[in-house]
Amino acid sequence: MNLIDKVKQLIKWKKSDLYSSTKLGISIEKYKEIKKEILSQGNLELLPLKNKVIEFREDLDKGTAEIKGLSATEPRSAEEIIELLKIDTTKWKLSSYWNKERHDGWFISAMVTAIKHEPKDILAEVISNFNPRYEQIGEVFVNEKFTSDSVGIISTQDLHFGKEDNTDIVNHFKAAVTNLVGRAYMSHKLNKIIYVIGGDLLNMDTFSGTTTGGTPVDNAQRAQDAYREAFDALFWSINYLKQFCDNLHVVYVPGNHDRLSSYHMAHALSKCFDKEDYSIYFDVEYAERKVVVYGHNFFAFEHGDVSKKNTALVYATEFPVSWGATKYRTCFTGHFHSKKTVEFTTENEHNGFAVKHLPSLCSTDYWHYHNKFIGSKRQAIMEIHDVEKGKVSEFIYTV
Repeated sequence: MNLIDKVKQLIKWKKSDLYSSTKLGISIEKYKEIKKEILSQGNLELLPLKNKVIEFREDLDKGTAEIKGLSATEPRSAEEIIELLKIDTTKWKLSSYWNKERHDGWFISAMVTAIKHEPKDILAEVISNFNPRYEQIGEVFVNEKFTSDSVGIISTQDLHFGKEDNTDIVNHFKAAVTNLVGRAYMSHKLNKIIYVIGGDLLNMDTFSGTTTGGTPVDNAQRAQDAYREAFDALFWSINYLKQFCDNLHVVYVPGNHDRLSSYHMAHALSKCFDKEDYSIYFDVEYAERKVVVYGHNFFAFEHGDVSKKNTALVYATEFPVSWGATKYRTCFTGHFHSKKTVEFTTENEHNGFAVKHLPSLCSTDYWHYHNKFIGSKRQAIMEIHDVEKGKVSEFIYTV
């Protein structure tokens, strides 16, 4: 679709000049000039309307849903409505619908009711067919060619499962994990891996598609579908990472998008690996700042959506024993989807403190585009810290 056609489409939808120019990535003056030229022709040639579903709103308490869509022609039967709105008749029964003619087609709205199946003894059925999906961790491989113990830190904050234009996140996430841990294994003895999860793992936190604070966001999936996809991906990653270290330490950090949903997911994941012989420790308590000590290393973890002016002082105050017992101190954050390091130095480098903003694997959405947070590479990072010497390596995976 060329620029002229895009402007015609935005005029058709009666979007504001500011919204339209921003959406197209041109100046508002340029947009007004093109719009004026199109309207001066007297007869706006509108683009043909495509059949599509534009909204699915489910009321879980009532067991109903409202589905809205657009059609180039008038639907004349319930069967056509079901086909047009892609209603799954094994789950939903069409209760009512109405059509409204527009200058370019038809607007359709339908109410559906969840089909109530015959009551079953679900517990008895589950027990009789119990076949655990979560198998035990595979054989562990640690590179014994190296004698010095080290810890790998891999933080995958800001994955934003469910976000619009982010449907490839699962593939990139798995590729990043396998790539990073494979390279780390070849050059270090990974006595331990610290794996940070959460921090805007999910793009939304409500069934209405908003963040925890109620901010509307652009989503491509229902909340429950995004949760399921993210859960499967994280379960796989925990299984995979454990095969390359003696001890796996999973640290949950809440983000500003998904404070409740990500906590539920971290808690559920911890119950999948609760056998002692797994050598996996889960820190899934709800706390916005976490600290892990490894030898002379002080590792702090947070999402990064609050002020960082007094970050070093906060950690020194909240964790004084750990702070005083270590030489190398680093805080790993996310939120901004870009890579950046801020150093706080004191008398010498051993007593300093670094705040590291980690990049994200997820794609750029309209909010980041609008706020000019663009140009950042889609990346994941794994750092290696020696038990005595501090940071010794950094591996980067770029999409």
